[in-house]
Amino acid sequence: MAWGQGGFKSCDALLKRVEQNDVKLVELVILPMKTFGAAEIQRLSNSIASGVNTNLKTISASGHHLPPESLKMFGQALSAQAQKLNSDNTASSNGITHISIGSKYMGDEGVVALCEGLAPSDGALLQSLDLGWKNIGREGIRAIGSTFANSKFLSSLDLSRNNNIGSDGITDFCNAAEEATGSSGIAFPSMEHLTLSECNVGPMGMNSLARIIISDGSSGRS
Repeated sequence: MAWGQGGFKSCDALLKRVEQNDVKLVELVILPMKTFGAAEIQRLSNSIASGVNTNLKTISASGHHLPPESLKMFGQALSAQAQKLNSDNTASSNGITHISIGSKYMGDEGVVALCEGLAPSDGALLQSLDLGWKNIGREGIRAIGSTFANSKFLSSLDLSRNNNIGSDGITDFCNAAEEATGSSGIAFPSMEHLTLSECNVGPMGMNSLARIIISDGSSGRS
């Protein structure tokens, strides 16, 4: 694990380790007081998309405001990595599987941009996605549902503290997932944990979720 140390605010030394494919750097944690903006995420994205880095598994960079175009680029990098590893039949043992990124100012625009980058790969290789407290509303949650509905990997999705989602947003999320999978598909086939605390989801939203769970016959979800 690396915490973004080396110079009080700079991430340069840490990003160099990513670019050098440091075998010991498996979990990247960039603390909120560090400088992590458009230039830094471009360097990180380039290392991922190019295949230079093959050891990184987890990226935790919550608390950093990133422009939508940077979030889209990051999503595209993850998609490129997934497509390459899938073609090499090494997706099950390599690639980035856990991310937490963005700030409370991310909003629908940022979430939609990230999802646009991830959409070509059905959410890349992500097994865990933390988008808690990102000011997500109906447009953003709809994009998440559409992007990850067919993911074979995503097992944990944290949407907590996005109180603009509401029941209407969860219904949009479920409808988008059903549209993405089609009448015979199973939405979120690997999902085990969906966190919706402080999202203002009422009975209508829970009924929409129950419809998906019952329709795919899955069990063991929480």
